Amino acid sequence: MRSRVSKRNLPYLTLILLLITGLLKSSTVSLNFANSATDVLLLISLAAAWNIVAGFGGQFSLGHSILIGLGGYGTAIFLVHSGLSVYADLVIASLIAAVIGVIFAYPMIRLRGPYFSIGTLGLTLATLGWMLNWTYTNRSQAYSLPADKSPDIPMVFSISLAIAVLTLIISIAIRRSALGLRFISLKENEEGAVSLGVNRTATILPVWAISAFLTGLTGAGLALQKGTLDPGSALSLQFTMDAIVVCVVGGLGTLTGPVVGAIFVYEMRQQLVSFDALGTFLEAVVVLVFLRFAPNGLVDIAKTSFLNTTIRLRNQ
Repeated sequence: MRSRVSKRNLPYLTLILLLITGLLKSSTVSLNFANSATDVLLLISLAAAWNIVAGFGGQFSLGHSILIGLGGYGTAIFLVHSGLSVYADLVIASLIAAVIGVIFAYPMIRLRGPYFSIGTLGLTLATLGWMLNWTYTNRSQAYSLPADKSPDIPMVFSISLAIAVLTLIISIAIRRSALGLRFISLKENEEGAVSLGVNRTATILPVWAISAFLTGLTGAGLALQKGTLDPGSALSLQFTMDAIVVCVVGGLGTLTGPVVGAIFVYEMRQQLVSFDALGTFLEAVVVLVFLRFAPNGLVDIAKTSFLNTTIRLRNQ
């Protein structure tokens, strides 16, 4: 029984140990490493938060860019107008993103399949149009975070590490929870799940709230890293596209897929940066290759290779 408990808790303990180690080393790493690591960590967080609704439950959202923008702008506005700490601003902005995410999701979850995706895309475009005309956020002009309240690069790295670890821990917890099992059952066989007593709305909305909160945190981390915001970049559809690409490459619906995919995609983009515009085309080719030959991503490739190797060694 003890071995089962320890094995079940091993992912949590590993992530917590990683967080503690990273926090202790954050002040000694180079600025270049801290900035690059922040990019990877926020990409992991973005993909893992999106994977909760899209991978686990089949809610293929194209509207998570809204949540990124809400987390970023919320953090920036609170830093400017409140006397709270940056950590309190992060949490409050993310809670606002969670509430608005649920409000947006409530009418959308009545749609199915591509209609749901198109609906969330429409919400993103509508929100972007509104932000471009909202005086409180300087409309289309840049909204700068106050330099005296903004954390430095090593601190942003620490915050991003905490966000990534929190997102992964919550992803594991949801996948193992009764709520997560109900959510997955709706994806696998909605009619069967409903006939067994699963309430669709009461199941989907809490998961959406969690995903929105974590996405808002990611947006807050991005805002702290960049220092300035504008609607075109803060609510860019590229964030949602990044989440999709990372999850497809790593393994959609898996727990480790966002981590593996984010590292792979980041490194691939670093190698393709010298190709300029051609790099985007080559990235699209890589994604298409995965969709055609490895639709379950790198995680599935690794598992299959490991099993095949184990079988061969046993047969020798």
